[in-house]
Amino acid sequence: MIEYSPAFKDDRDKLITLGMFVCSMFFFLFPPLIVLFIPKEYISENTYQIAKTLFNFELLLFLISLCFLVPIIGWLAAFVVAPILEIWNIVVIVMAICAIAGNNTIKLPAIFKFI
Repeated sequence: MIEYSPAFKDDRDKLITLGMFVCSMFFFLFPPLIVLFIPKEYISENTYQIAKTLFNFELLLFLISLCFLVPIIGWLAAFVVAPILEIWNIVVIVMAICAIAGNNTIKLPAIFKFI
């Protein structure tokens, strides 16, 4: 678990982070990737690190889901593992949104660092 304290530059920075988390429930990799492409002078370093960690977490879930393309074994595993991964993704994102709203420490389970 990687922990971030909510040290946002302003309300716009906080809204970018909240929007990134909410959109990640539906669009997975793309919201943190879009935030990573925003120039660093427009967002704080903390928001950039949170986006980077969320991208790593979502990329890990995407790579796990690629195993479902394997015929028969992957398809059988997809019926069991895919709902668990989606529920885990939603739980992590909702907990992060609650932490941001309450100015608490944000905890993201990023096991591997891809970027």
